[in-house]
Amino acid sequence: MGSALARAGLLALIVAAGFGISLAGPRREAQACGAAGPYDFDTYEPEDYAGVYNKAINLVSEGKAVTFQFALPGGEVVDVRYQGLKSGPLVARVPENPGLRIAPSVYKSIAWIESNWSNSAGAVPYGGVGPVLRSFDCGYGIGQVTSGMSNATGTPSARQAIIGTDYLFNLAEGARILADKWNSAPKYRPIAGNGDPASIEDWYYAIWSYNGFAFSNHPLNPSRNPLRGGSDPAHPIYHCYDPSAPSYQTSNGVVLFNYGDYTYPERVYGCMRYPPKKSTNAQTSPLESGEVTAQATEPKFKPGDIAVVSGTGGDGLNVRALPALTGAIVGNLGESAQLTITGGPTVADGHTWWSVHTPTLDGWAVDDYLRPKSTTPPPAPPPPAGGPPQTIPEVDPTGRLWPPQKFFMPEMTSAAVAAAFGPAYFLACEDEGFSGGCPLMDFPTTVPEKNIVPHVDTTPSSDAVQAAALLGDPKFSYNGSTELTLATRPDGTASSGTVVVTNVGKGVGPFRIRTSAPWIAVRHPSDDATRTLDGSVAVGHEMDVVVAKENPAQGKLRVAQKGYDSTLVITLLPAEMPPGTLHGAVWIEPLLGGGGVFQVNITATHGTAGPVSYKSVAPALSADP
Repeated sequence: MGSALARAGLLALIVAAGFGISLAGPRREAQACGAAGPYDFDTYEPEDYAGVYNKAINLVSEGKAVTFQFALPGGEVVDVRYQGLKSGPLVARVPENPGLRIAPSVYKSIAWIESNWSNSAGAVPYGGVGPVLRSFDCGYGIGQVTSGMSNATGTPSARQAIIGTDYLFNLAEGARILADKWNSAPKYRPIAGNGDPASIEDWYYAIWSYNGFAFSNHPLNPSRNPLRGGSDPAHPIYHCYDPSAPSYQTSNGVVLFNYGDYTYPERVYGCMRYPPKKSTNAQTSPLESGEVTAQATEPKFKPGDIAVVSGTGGDGLNVRALPALTGAIVGNLGESAQLTITGGPTVADGHTWWSVHTPTLDGWAVDDYLRPKSTTPPPAPPPPAGGPPQTIPEVDPTGRLWPPQKFFMPEMTSAAVAAAFGPAYFLACEDEGFSGGCPLMDFPTTVPEKNIVPHVDTTPSSDAVQAAALLGDPKFSYNGSTELTLATRPDGTASSGTVVVTNVGKGVGPFRIRTSAPWIAVRHPSDDATRTLDGSVAVGHEMDVVVAKENPAQGKLRVAQKGYDSTLVITLLPAEMPPGTLHGAVWIEPLLGGGGVFQVNITATHGTAGPVSYKSVAPALSADP
């Protein structure tokens, strides 16, 4: 990053603003999907998402979910085992101990902030099978796992494929990433409190790092509105759309401060204290039920309203051609830019979208970073100077996804805490690449004069026996030809063959799909012609799989079947083929369970030129899996 001198103006603004101002971070440190683009995986979304994801997160937080590593027939090793946590303060740090758990409520709240507890894309019903939830920067699944998911070759590793297709492995990998963030102290991160993983307060810097240890997530960054804490301005946390939260403020029925107005730690801690409510319909996602996006009885905007870009942390707001994170970016609007609402709202990819217009562009933008132009924030309460001892509100646990947790946010009225959060310390440490761990940012989570002591997560220890039910015992069988002769047609289409993958065992069976050539495509019969699958699942016939979700308002009933056989269509991509006769193969291989690898050999004809062997097109590839 730039030098400290280059930031002199920014630092002066921060100092002048004082402790009442906080900053929310970038929406995520963008990471490239890789030269070959994003992977395309199917996954299964549990129908009892509340019960299953609570159980799964409890298990992965203690390293009890996936306790083994395994190798595929080709020798690839899949290992997402929990590595354990370091503990202790800077002067007495203890190496990783697998017996120390991640505070489960911390990870539950992170998963909610990342994906709203959805492992699949929004169109997939709970209890159904369909495309995995994937962000614009290739974060996959409920944990929005980005690290290690880049696509450089066009073929996913076994590890990438199982993280993209199986929610339990996705959560296990997310837990490993969170543990890595915790363990990066003191070499690359500061330490909160005594570095005790049992203390919710001590997870502050690890939570911050899960999103990206950037200044935009610093609590004293001036890009964040100082009024966002509501009646508790010294300790702002996200309301998680709970009207009882001090930060849930409305004007004319519209919530003033939304997701994008808070730093990442404030979002996670906010949903820990005010966990979202369970959906009353198991086939309806939290987003679709209105539990997340419902901010008032009336829509936030109506066509013709003027909106203002707010809370982007300096990143600006992307405007996309379609209401989806995969939509092409048609422009970026800076902080405080004004635009006209022309339509919406539409819910997709975990966000509410509005159709917007400016004199230079038209497109779709997410609701999180838009506020009505007419909104007038209430007067700011005076920041406390010392103030009385802190107290923690009692939160009614009824109907929530997990029990509300008690904790204290960093006490900025304490001189020791305020000094640690001096912005100059962060900026100087950032300039050094965080080498040395920013020890000047270590802050106490015990402040006796304020009656502040750390809190332990109330989640009971999980039962390792439960892991077997979540893992299942899949076994694969295949129905289809092992030899296909395909040809392209003058109209640009091609002939095809079909393979049906069945799980004759139990549970959810993830599998990977590999092709030897870019001109071979594998998809489901109902998929768009542009889709090429890299992995999918087959579900045992002892399980219900929902194929249509219940929607009483539209007169629709839940429709379910026993199990899910994955029907795969193998075809050609003429635009990727040279003329002639080509040879290639498709491999369908289990990522968990038994059944062996199924190989389909392909002879393909395109155009009228003479025969061309596949190896002459890509000699570095082998026909062997």
